[in-house]
Amino acid sequence: MKPNLLKRQNLFQKNTLDKTMEAMDSKQRIKLATNHREPDKVPAHMNATKWVVAKLKKALDVTTDKELLKSLHIDIYDMRGIDLNSGTVPKYIGPENELFTNWKGGIFSFWNMREFENKTDAGWTMEAPPPPLSNALSKEECEKYLWPDNNWFDYSNLRKELEEWNDFSIMASGASVFQHATYIRGMDTLMMDMMANPDMAHYILGKISSFYYEYYRRMFEEAGDLIDIFALADDLGMQNTLLISPELFEEYVAPLLKKMAELAHKHNIKLLLHTCGDIELLIPHFIELGVDILDPIQPESMNPLEIKEKYGQQITLRGGISVQDVVSRGTIEEVKTETQRIVEALKSGGGYIFSPGHPVLQDDIPVENIITMYKTGYKFGKY
Repeated sequence: MKPNLLKRQNLFQKNTLDKTMEAMDSKQRIKLATNHREPDKVPAHMNATKWVVAKLKKALDVTTDKELLKSLHIDIYDMRGIDLNSGTVPKYIGPENELFTNWKGGIFSFWNMREFENKTDAGWTMEAPPPPLSNALSKEECEKYLWPDNNWFDYSNLRKELEEWNDFSIMASGASVFQHATYIRGMDTLMMDMMANPDMAHYILGKISSFYYEYYRRMFEEAGDLIDIFALADDLGMQNTLLISPELFEEYVAPLLKKMAELAHKHNIKLLLHTCGDIELLIPHFIELGVDILDPIQPESMNPLEIKEKYGQQITLRGGISVQDVVSRGTIEEVKTETQRIVEALKSGGGYIFSPGHPVLQDDIPVENIITMYKTGYKFGKY
């Protein structure tokens, strides 16, 4: 399906989105929603590739990230920027390393790798590099790898920079206790380690989670009172099932996730877990471990209405709008209809953050569909 092309002046003008005075600010909105109370409207979130950000700014006639977020009624500012590579991060002060030249938070730099840009028929994407430890045969080989050091970063810049964004709910993102190990070791090799070489699996997962724990502990000590959400990126699901069994999750991932939740809660920060795919079997585990927000509710993998009914009083849900189908391939009217359906079903009682079924919007999604989705979400997200 090709999306209908609306007249630019009807959709893309800055003033087409409702500018009605809102009763709450974004921090109040997120606090209420994540405590399962109804704010004035459903809070919203967006990340997108740098190519999508540029197209949205042009379409909405804005120049800055802050103007873009406000024009779409977005409540959450991701510290790493809308594009996850241009935001507010600790200053690198470590050994000279070209991977950190003009560093703006890209996760692969931490692990001595560099992601690369890839042009496809559908548009531009960012791709992960080959896993550097995929051929390591022993823990001793892994120990020789250039692991990052928390003393390579100066956190003293954070407070001043974040104060400029304090009219948004601020989210610290980029951490992982599982997924980033697949980038370093390779997904297939890591999973074989879990079954046949547990010492190796525990070592790599432990190195990564220990670094992130200390990195964000120092961040929260410096500016935690300005930060509302701490986000982990740990894909544990495929389209229709889990990547690892609940038993392997409990052995390898759960203790690390619990420690991150305790760190967040110590600083009165909500813990968000991003995990794509069908992960319903793990949701009770997430709740028990202290996860506050589950992202994304991917409709191709889980029924958002059923997940809301089963777990909506225990964990805040983020997502629900299909980007595999409706937003990327649907007409304007289909985007409106599906967005209205999901928002009206999930917003009851709070505990919902509006976002697409994958939070990072890609280059193959028509800009008019993105704007329509957020415009419709704002319209029907009011309480």
